[in-house]
Amino acid sequence: MVSGALRSAVAAFLLTTCAFTTISCAGGEPERVVAVGADSSTESVLLAQIYAQALARTGTAAVVRDSATPMADLDAGRITVLPARNGALLDRWNPESAANTPAAVGAAVNAALPQGLSVSDPADGTDLRPRLLVTPELGITTVADLDPRCAELTAGTATVAGLDPVRVPAVAGCAVRTARAYPDPAALRHALRAGEVGVGIVNGPPADPDLADLLVLDDPDYALRAENILTVYRSGVFDRRQLKKLNYVAGELTTEELVDLVRQAENGAEASVLARTWLDDHGL
Repeated sequence: MVSGALRSAVAAFLLTTCAFTTISCAGGEPERVVAVGADSSTESVLLAQIYAQALARTGTAAVVRDSATPMADLDAGRITVLPARNGALLDRWNPESAANTPAAVGAAVNAALPQGLSVSDPADGTDLRPRLLVTPELGITTVADLDPRCAELTAGTATVAGLDPVRVPAVAGCAVRTARAYPDPAALRHALRAGEVGVGIVNGPPADPDLADLLVLDDPDYALRAENILTVYRSGVFDRRQLKKLNYVAGELTTEELVDLVRQAENGAEASVLARTWLDDHGL
């Protein structure tokens, strides 16, 4: 026979367990927490905060989870959703694809999705393609103009602080040679002006001071593969309301705002506060 003291102790244990776990002692289902993944870049952390807080506004329990290997963690189910650039996803899943325009990249990403993963709408207002910089003396204005000059040009790269690290892009019709990496866009600018390199490659819109005496080559025909923000997530985890919220965020994000948020975070502003303010400003 179980003593009254033992019954009391068991009851107290069960009450404590119910209070501090996600197990429902009333017979309901445990609350599922959506983990939004982020790598170490400021861009990734900001986007994770924006999407996590947007989901939270639908009543979804959501947290931001840092990850050294976010795609592996997504594949393994350790995170549920991951903001990413669609061009980078295509580089990963089907690097031989000829898709470069936003529509073609979107279709190619959907075709290349690994089993069990889905993607949200891309943020069409985000253009995070690499920027190619030259001196005015080179006499060209578009990325396509590089084609007849590629063999004579050496390239240099630099990373804009806070954005995803620079990757040497595949430029349609042009095999750009990359010989030197520079610590920042300002150093790359000096190298261009000194003639050390003929074309500079940065991982997104550089700050205005870095553009002094330089031209950013236009790319209206997408010689560079499109890079738009979207989310990739575990299939079947979101309902219609949650998916609409992800797509509403995509409809509001712009290059200018994202780059400005990244710069504010790089200067010490809290990413979670920046994300909350941005969502408030956009009525999300």
